[in-house]
Amino acid sequence: MDTEDLLRIERELAPGDADAYRRHLAPEAVVVVPGAALDRDACVAAIEQAPTWDEWTIDDPRALPLGADAAVLTYRWRSRRGDQAYAALMSSAYARRDGAWRLVLHQQTPLPA
Repeated sequence: MDTEDLLRIERELAPGDADAYRRHLAPEAVVVVPGAALDRDACVAAIEQAPTWDEWTIDDPRALPLGADAAVLTYRWRSRRGDQAYAALMSSAYARRDGAWRLVLHQQTPLPA
């Protein structure tokens, strides 16, 4: 497992590009956001409707291998869209499928303002 490979995927997903989500989400993926657990199609649809972030940062990334073909990446997220700020602890579980890392579970825990 290469932490940089997983971070590269997270950085592709971070701005909110629906095509990136289509490329990297596993067919059975679940994305847990405040108030909802979305399957792959619902997540992509939500991303298509949301404006992109004006700025964002990924800090304190840590990768935990779960075997040769699975890993969890955790990090602190901070972003801004207009005057709306969002901060959360993020966890993304990846499985290697057909030679590529696929996001199978993403979970967000919002941080207090």
